[in-house]
Amino acid sequence: MNVPPSTPSSRARAATAPRLVDAAEARPILGRSDVRSRAGGGTVGSAIQFMAKRLIDLTISLLLLIVLAPLFVVIMVAVWVSSPGPVIYRSMRIGLGAHRFGCLKFRTMRQGAEAMQPQLEQHNQAEGAVFKIENDPRVTAVGRWLRSSGLDELPQLINVLRGQMSLVGPRPLPLRDCSLLPVAAWRRHSVVPGISGPWQLNPNRHADEQLLAQLDLAYVDHWSLLVDLRVVAGTVWFGVRRLFTIDSELAANG
Repeated sequence: MNVPPSTPSSRARAATAPRLVDAAEARPILGRSDVRSRAGGGTVGSAIQFMAKRLIDLTISLLLLIVLAPLFVVIMVAVWVSSPGPVIYRSMRIGLGAHRFGCLKFRTMRQGAEAMQPQLEQHNQAEGAVFKIENDPRVTAVGRWLRSSGLDELPQLINVLRGQMSLVGPRPLPLRDCSLLPVAAWRRHSVVPGISGPWQLNPNRHADEQLLAQLDLAYVDHWSLLVDLRVVAGTVWFGVRRLFTIDSELAANG
């Protein structure tokens, strides 16, 4: 298995960090009194902005689902042909108010990938709450391309329609990652998680947990529609650059 070793600190912190979710049922320990939604308080102006944000989320996600329907079909066929199993993967994540929801993605891994993760923990290259390894053996060939292009996250537009996610916000963490969050970072659950957010604009893809937590909390503390607009613009720019990079690599290898 060709995976690089993890850092000792990430393994030690994973073993000793306090858990946010119950190990038996994976239910959030935090309640509404612990993490409050920012939409429920603040000024009238901020409440109007949150309402506008929700209206924008509904409008854009619905339009994108309609326009991108042919692309959805192509990707679903590619995933189904490349690996047996469902084409849509439902990953349990922690969202607003520390409540769980099923985050939708095009499946990029082989069946039984989650059961393999404990065996790969020692190879984790990220710090603390983030799990990431290069050349993950569980990822399929089609899945690797979907991840590189970001197209694996298109089904999350359905989560946006359901109100479980927003177009912009802190990325919703898997249960395993969320259980390792420092207490100070729990405030990230006071806003609706997003498809895109401050993490996506960070050029260091292997940033440690502390920096990623700071980015999330800065978004929570300074949120506005203008901030969301900047994140969207930056995400589009990085996405276009990433697609051109992928095309160049394919041409060089072809």
